[in-house]
Amino acid sequence: MLDELRSLDFIPEPEDPRILSAADPNLMGHQEGFRAEVTGWQPDAPPQAPLAERRRRLGRIPGSVLMVLIIALTSWWGLGNWLGVAEVQYPDSEWAYEESRIRDLQSVHGLDGSGVKVCMVDTGIDLDHDDFNDAQIVFKDFVSGSTTPLDHGLDHHGSMMAGILIADGHLKGAATGISLSVAAALGERQGMETVGDTTLVAQAIDWCIEERSADIISLSLGGMQNSDGNTSSEVENAVMGALEKGVYVVAAAGNDGGVDDDGLVSSPANVPLVIAVGAVQRGGQIWDSSSRDDSITDGQGNNRTDPHQKPEITAPGAGIISTAPGTSYFRSSGTSGSTVFVTGALALLLEEHPRMSRSGGANTDVCIETMKQALMKSTAPLDGTIVHDNVSGYGTLDAIAWFDSVNDILSEEPCYA
Repeated sequence: MLDELRSLDFIPEPEDPRILSAADPNLMGHQEGFRAEVTGWQPDAPPQAPLAERRRRLGRIPGSVLMVLIIALTSWWGLGNWLGVAEVQYPDSEWAYEESRIRDLQSVHGLDGSGVKVCMVDTGIDLDHDDFNDAQIVFKDFVSGSTTPLDHGLDHHGSMMAGILIADGHLKGAATGISLSVAAALGERQGMETVGDTTLVAQAIDWCIEERSADIISLSLGGMQNSDGNTSSEVENAVMGALEKGVYVVAAAGNDGGVDDDGLVSSPANVPLVIAVGAVQRGGQIWDSSSRDDSITDGQGNNRTDPHQKPEITAPGAGIISTAPGTSYFRSSGTSGSTVFVTGALALLLEEHPRMSRSGGANTDVCIETMKQALMKSTAPLDGTIVHDNVSGYGTLDAIAWFDSVNDILSEEPCYA
């Protein structure tokens, strides 16, 4: 019995932190069914609920799968010591930052993304969370025209993605020192789903480029590729415009993996210079719903070549805990979260090498190619063999190895004058 209890996560309820829910950490969140039909996502399961509601739902699952314990503060001290837990802890996904070695890159090299401009296109952001108390962002609402930051997502998707990147409280983001702009372009509600309009997403990307002078655009979203495979969508055209100006674009590979996978990453992750990101679970195993890509051409009639095979990289994306309304935290799974971990690592690298960024004068796509070469080589085994898999890409994010690989390439052939 004691060993079974030690394996559980004890999560304080957001409404009353004296009350704890104990849940099996191996269970995944609601986004396993995510697959965009336009630009956005359409989860098959209900939107993410606050942990209090999650507790009630999970309590109906058979005990062999999940044990739910509600522990009042009056009994917590004795039971907590019995379990070896000294004090109440809010949940986190620190393992994801450690396994991706983002924490190592932050601590060893003292990087936090300062000076780097990142723009997120998503459902928006709710700044009421305590972990955003010191956040300074620029917000633009393409959905309703609001001048006050808000999150249109039924599952607060944008707020969760922003938390992975800039939370600075109980949760510590990947790049808390960046200058963040948030474009709310997803938010049309269809029943229990939040989707987006391609025109609004394209306009938001243009805003990131022209008005926010972004160094990185982070797109935890995706749509279906054009069926003919030879024409670009409105969003893909906007992304290509960003890349031509030296703006890095990181995008979700998609969440339709498994037996129903169509063999294509989402759009605009399919654009060659974009970094398409798949998802792994804790311990590095591929997340079952991470999209694969079987295509050998890039949609423009050209054969895919290294380092642009899709997806390029995987990163933690299963069971990721991040910021939700008020003081609550939600858990979700998908390539959306893994995309932000790569965005954060990239921001740290551009802080170290500002001349590789648009802000530092790299206004062409040459340095993007160099950065992607370094990313590919960072995952290679000791013998230097480059291996690509249609699900896991070139490998799993290792921020320190990526840092070292960039230094090695730049020492031989800088991408800037």
